[in-house]
Amino acid sequence: MNTLETNSNRRALSPIFATLIILAIVTVLFIPVFIWSTGLTAETKSFWHISGEIATERIVIEEVNLRGGIPKCTIYVRNIGKTAITVDDVFISSPDGSLNIYGKADFTADPDSVVQGDLTTITISDLGSFVPLGNVTYTIKVFTSRGVGDTYQVVA
Repeated sequence: MNTLETNSNRRALSPIFATLIILAIVTVLFIPVFIWSTGLTAETKSFWHISGEIATERIVIEEVNLRGGIPKCTIYVRNIGKTAITVDDVFISSPDGSLNIYGKADFTADPDSVVQGDLTTITISDLGSFVPLGNVTYTIKVFTSRGVGDTYQVVA
């Protein structure tokens, strides 16, 4: 018996088994794509949720009392948005361009978090080395925990 006759007597793979093998390969290749796409949509959903909160968050600084004799600053901030806010940062800049930054540990906010229409009072009782000068215009910037802010100018 020669080798040509041996090869001609072999049978090919059944079409059913070939289809099952192709389906298994496609399924195995689809699993990583499915995992990647579901993770991507979860990140997108989180992004849009945070963006929606930022879009409905608005504040306005209503009044600032900046005293030079006793270095103290009181800022009144009203929430005019639909999302509850928490004040995170206060910046006080003078006309010469110097900037004083006050984080959450440097001031007290009463109440800490406010809903739509409510007012919070921010008190910076220790301005550090910053002493406001009389008849000088200072720019006050207040930012929430999501980065939404407002600017106010006051003459000390």
